[in-house]
Amino acid sequence: MAYRIRPARNAAKEVRKAALGRINKAIQALCVEPSERAEGVHQARKRFKELRALLRLVREPLGARFNIDNRRLRDAGRRLAESRDAAAMLESWDALARTDQPLFVSDAFRQIRLRLQQRAAPDGEVHTGFDVEVTQVLGELRSLTQQVRHWKLPGKGFGLLAAGFRRTYADGVRDLARAQKADSDELLHEWRKRVKDHWYHCQLLSPCWPDALESRAEQLKQVADALGDDHDLAVMTELMQGEPELFGTPETREALQRSIEQRRGQLQQRALRLGRRLYAERPKALAERVGAYWRIARKEQE
Repeated sequence: MAYRIRPARNAAKEVRKAALGRINKAIQALCVEPSERAEGVHQARKRFKELRALLRLVREPLGARFNIDNRRLRDAGRRLAESRDAAAMLESWDALARTDQPLFVSDAFRQIRLRLQQRAAPDGEVHTGFDVEVTQVLGELRSLTQQVRHWKLPGKGFGLLAAGFRRTYADGVRDLARAQKADSDELLHEWRKRVKDHWYHCQLLSPCWPDALESRAEQLKQVADALGDDHDLAVMTELMQGEPELFGTPETREALQRSIEQRRGQLQQRALRLGRRLYAERPKALAERVGAYWRIARKEQE
């Protein structure tokens, strides 16, 4: 099932359909062979993020149910985080290496990568108890399937979605302003979360006007990817400070830190430059514009 909400009179039915589709995709991702488990976890966690963004789109109509299901998905993602985070560190290393190849082909840097690779998959085995975690997460997802079928979602058309769309975008406007004022990894990471929510919302609502909203979603993805790469490098710096033995001699660590800082500057500049344009419109005006797209698309279908 596509991660889309068609501009229909019964928007609640479209929301449930999109949610059930993501849950099914997450279950499929986790029911794979052990050799494919790492990628399966990665895909499942993506589906959790899409689901949580969908929940935020109908946060007010869901009422108390929002907190229950959002917490359930958050906790499920955290249960699977350990196996994914070490692999993500290795991916971040390889991405950084592509920007500074002469430095990363040295013996010292090759040794660092070997240690990170071992950390990501010690002896090629999944950590103890991981199968139990996956089984518990699958149980949560199957239980959530039943809850979604009974979600009470009062409201018709875009009116069901308008408050959630406006609120998430407004949160992004606020967090962008905060991130620009303070040199803070935490604030950049918070803005990234809201960028991803708005990106998902534009994907969901793209059937209203694909030309406009798919283009906007693609640009939001560029911002989210840049902020994600920046955050991964911030985590790498924290790891280097906490476990310096992974990263070789002080001279090697200093060279790595310079490379990280240069790359982070580029990534942040890219994200902020594009983000300022995407978040220039007032929340009420953007929500009204997308609402107009919805109504026009509905009339064209009749």
